[in-house]
Amino acid sequence: MKHLLLTGVAALALASAAQAQSTLNVSLNADLRTNDPGVNRDGNSDGLLMHMLEGLVGGRNDMSIAPMLAESVEVSDDYRQFTFVLRDGLKFHNGAPVTSAEFLWSWNRYMDPATQWSCRADFDGSRVVNVTSVETPDPKTVVMTIAEPSPVFLALLARPECGQTAIMHPDSVDASGKYQFPIGTGPFKWQEWRKGEYVQLEAFADYVSPANDGTSDGLVGNKDPKVDFLRYVVVPDGATVVAGIRSGAIQFGSISAEQIDEFRDNPTLQLLSVPTGGHNILYFQTRNTPLDNVEIRRAIAEAIDLEQLVAAASNGTGTPNMSLIPVGSSWYSEVQAQRPAYDPESAKARLAAAGYKGEPVTIKANRRGNVPSYPAAIVAQAMLQAVGINAQIEVLDFAIQTDQRREGVGQVSSVSVTPRFDPSFTYTFFIGDKDEDPSRMWEDPRAIALMDRSYAETDPEKRQQIFDELHLLMMEEVPSVFIYNMVYNWLAPKSLTGMPVWESYPRLWNVALD
Repeated sequence: MKHLLLTGVAALALASAAQAQSTLNVSLNADLRTNDPGVNRDGNSDGLLMHMLEGLVGGRNDMSIAPMLAESVEVSDDYRQFTFVLRDGLKFHNGAPVTSAEFLWSWNRYMDPATQWSCRADFDGSRVVNVTSVETPDPKTVVMTIAEPSPVFLALLARPECGQTAIMHPDSVDASGKYQFPIGTGPFKWQEWRKGEYVQLEAFADYVSPANDGTSDGLVGNKDPKVDFLRYVVVPDGATVVAGIRSGAIQFGSISAEQIDEFRDNPTLQLLSVPTGGHNILYFQTRNTPLDNVEIRRAIAEAIDLEQLVAAASNGTGTPNMSLIPVGSSWYSEVQAQRPAYDPESAKARLAAAGYKGEPVTIKANRRGNVPSYPAAIVAQAMLQAVGINAQIEVLDFAIQTDQRREGVGQVSSVSVTPRFDPSFTYTFFIGDKDEDPSRMWEDPRAIALMDRSYAETDPEKRQQIFDELHLLMMEEVPSVFIYNMVYNWLAPKSLTGMPVWESYPRLWNVALD
């Protein structure tokens, strides 16, 4: 496998020379799962698609929400009606003008169950928000009405994991209705996907940024495409990413924490260590033996020396955090800092009282080079074995690991989860009825009720109380062990200019190779 990957990087070096640095080659740690926004998605697809697709609103650097394709957003006094006025002069990648009709077409496609859009239940009343009408009174205006007031409706629309509820041109599907590729409005447009090798995007010459001060700001600031092509090269092996960057075949790539020491003072390469709001987790399947026993879950939490595990898995760059709310978030309080104490003797006593007889507990992990899935699993395995848990590791391809987690298969999975705009969204990713969605880790009715309240409560102080209650309940039930917020380490030549990262995503507009 390594031989094939190295061969691919060598071929890229020749291609890069031929392209006269008009192509920015970026490593991708796994092949694209989809090019359909919010459908069978993962962090890789979210980050790539945000270069091509845009919605009515988007997120800033500080995770607040601002207009994107909308020029203005008017919210009714009762917080139930939202009126969006589109910017003038917007064009799709095929040259067609952007109107409210394309938003309505896109919305109807998202809400069609056949599309399998992962965010449909957030808007159809199945969870909390119920969009009761979408009207387009003229080509520039979209009016959306929801059944009950919601403090997070705009943030729901803006989520990268939902493809930003992007406006796409109807030619994104063929005459039979089959999805082809995204025809959006972003600074880059779709060009080619060689599965297992690379995905290539082309600069959109007619792109116009939202109103901005000339700098990058999340997904809504200045967004100039400064290279002709973006090529996302599939390179799962971390050593091969480094070899590609050293050779010049790759200009930007994410590397593992264990690789960063050799690049801290490199004369030709720049190292960017970027903390994010995402999470590294030991994700429990709480219906599966023996994780269905809360005392065994509590024993696992007490068996883990979180400080030591984080230091090892992050190479000293991470901060322990067992809350679903990131450290540094305005919603992170003293309550969120609470976590079970490291207490191996108590863990042993809990295991004995629970009748644990040495049944295997398997930790599923992947070896993607830029996430701590495998190193975190190795350290956790040693700590669990030290208190008598028969912990084993199973290494899987990332796509298979993801599918098994979503299907509720296994016991523990060492995974990383991309950031969300609001704590409610993060809780929603983990909380819910496993009969309806086996990927949910936590189905305590109390947690579901609190999560639902967080979507309806507009008072910030009362929302904080809800999040505090959720955290304390999570410490009681231990539906998983949250380890630390992700820190991504990126490597690039010093000739690369701009800020090529936002949260966990490569953000490659305003980025050039001088």
